[in-house]
Formats: sequence, C-alpha cells, structure tokens
Amino acid sequence: MSFEDNVKMHFDELSENDKEIVRYLQQNMADAINSSIIELGEATLSSKSTVLRLAKKLGFRGFSDLKFQLEQDYKADKIIPTDLEQQLHHDIDKTFAYSHQINFQPLIEAIHDASNVYIYPTGFSQQNFAREFSNDLLIAGKKNYLLDGTTNFDRITRKLNQNDFVIVVSLSGNTPSIKNSIKMLNFRKVPFCSITEFSRNYLSEHANYQLFYEASVIPTAEPGDEMSSMTSLPIILGILSRKYREFVLFDE
Repeated sequence: MSFEDNVKMHFDELSENDKEIVRYLQQNMADAINSSIIELGEATLSSKSTVLRLAKKLGFRGFSDLKFQLEQDYKADKIIPTDLEQQLHHDIDKTFAYSHQINFQPLIEAIHDASNVYIYPTGFSQQNFAREFSNDLLIAGKKNYLLDGTTNFDRITRKLNQNDFVIVVSLSGNTPSIKNSIKMLNFRKVPFCSITEFSRNYLSEHANYQLFYEASVIPTAEPGDEMSSMTSLPIILGILSRKYREFVLFDE
C-alpha cells in the first residue's frame, strides 16, 4: 500500500500537527527519503518522537518502514504509464501488493462462521464480478445469497442478525441510496465487509472489515469524458475466494 493510501486510511486519526508533517512529506518526498528522523523533525518543527508516532499511526512499523515506502512511491512516480496497457499492469500490481500486506484470516473466519452470507453489489459491473465470487464461495462449500437492487438490500438488512454476514461490493463506497441500509446493519450489529476502491469512503468507515482495490481513471471516446476501470475488482475478489478455499481445504 502506498504512502498516500495509508494516509487516506488513517486520516481521521491524525492531529493537525500530523497533517502538517504529512503535507511536508508529500511536497518534499525527495528530501524526506534522504533525511534522518532527527533531520525530518527539524524540517517540520517537530520532534523525533512525533515523527515516529506519526509513522505508527499511518500503519508503518517505524520511521525506516515509512521512509522505505516513500522511496518506493517516489520511484513509481517517475514511471508514468504511457499507454493503457501499462496502466492496467499498474492497477493489478498495486492491488496484489496491497493484498500481500493485509491479514485475510479474521475476514475469512467471519465468512466461514456466519449462518448466512449475503453479497450486495452496488452496480452493474460490480454485479458481474460479484456473481463469479458468489459461485466461487459455493464451490468452496459456503452457501450465499447474491442480492440485486437497492430495495431488496434494504428489506434484507431489516431481517438480519449478528450471525449473518454481508459483503458490499462498490466502486466509490459512497452510494447515497444504500446509506440507510448500512446504518441498519450497524444498528442491528450485523458484521459486514466493504470492498471499494482505495479511498476514505462511507462504506469502509462503517464496515467491520475492509478490502480495497485500485481503480484508475481511463479516457473514453467522448472528449473530456473519463471512467473508472474496475479491472482490479475481480482480482481482490479472486484473492479472497481462493484464500477462503485454502482455509476450508487446509486450515479448517
């Protein structure tokens, strides 16, 4: 996960002083990767301990870990995709890199232990990818229900309990029409997992479990018009379904 992604995930936990240091790192990345923790503290008018606490708030093991990620991001920024194939490669690589940094086990166990699993995709493309994911879970022996339509999702959420589990597959994670349903899940203490693009969004902030994927913007035939590519969504769904199957076959 990139430095920017870590900042998005933990932004609400940062103090104003933390945010000032983050802005310095974003604007002076080349200098930061060549600075010691003491030098960085001096440059940001803060202390060594403040910088170290910030690194840990952002999910890094320490300052060296943070600086290594900054260096990787700095190198990546120098390699700008020159065509859509390279952009596709970048999206897939970033999603796989993210998947290597997270622990799937608690999510897998929650899916396995649930009495009923419900999968709700928020759009047409998400529906297509979610259908294959649903089939993968069935093949692995986990019965699940693929929901279609906001009305159906709203009705179902009013009947669920703590023994059920919901997976919401989205792009932005900010679909207005399902916010009341998400509030109902929280009210009824129904555990759920959000799967969205890398961003701070409503779904991930209210979910018990979160997964993310890279969704880059690509041009369309209409001048000035753009769309988000969800090519990496089936990647993260495929990783989750395979890890679930591994759990059932080898770890259960």
